[in-house]
Amino acid sequence: METKELNEKVVQMFKAMSLVLESTKHGFLTQNPKTLTEAETNLSRIITSNLPFTEEVVKKSTKNEAEKKFINVLPHLQLMAVNIRNLINENKKRIESNLPFTDKAIHEIEDLLTLMETQFQDTADYVLTANPHLKMHIRTVMENLLKRAEECVAGHETRLITGVCMPKASYLYLAIVNSIRGVSSELTNFSEKL
Repeated sequence: METKELNEKVVQMFKAMSLVLESTKHGFLTQNPKTLTEAETNLSRIITSNLPFTEEVVKKSTKNEAEKKFINVLPHLQLMAVNIRNLINENKKRIESNLPFTDKAIHEIEDLLTLMETQFQDTADYVLTANPHLKMHIRTVMENLLKRAEECVAGHETRLITGVCMPKASYLYLAIVNSIRGVSSELTNFSEKL
């Protein structure tokens, strides 16, 4: 497969994953388990539908440069999907456990999800354009997201110490933040190896 064909396939994956992220964010904000289940189903569908294509590239005995590059970034796509699945599952646990988050915690996670969506769109655009400014922007957004996540965790610790946050909700809050960090890091790793 040539670079253009591989890039188009990856962009299709990113577009589909963007919809999963939108559903995940909506499900988190509305506490709607049905939306999160749909996001999880769509994520599984994306993974399943792209598996034959991925296996075809991996099994080829002789690979061109574009195929080698795709295989090189494949682990980052897989880890990104794992982190998105974790993000969905932690949100579902929060709803099932009926654990309330403070308004502050909800706004913090919403901010992180918005940054992640921006980075996700920039990465899809970078696949198409190979624009070096986009590549730098992807890293900058990740650095901003990681800095913001650290601030959120520090604020969360204060809420936990002062009794505003419950320990059970604390675990889920931290798991959600860590999943967002994971997606962001893998998007950067992906773009830098592409």
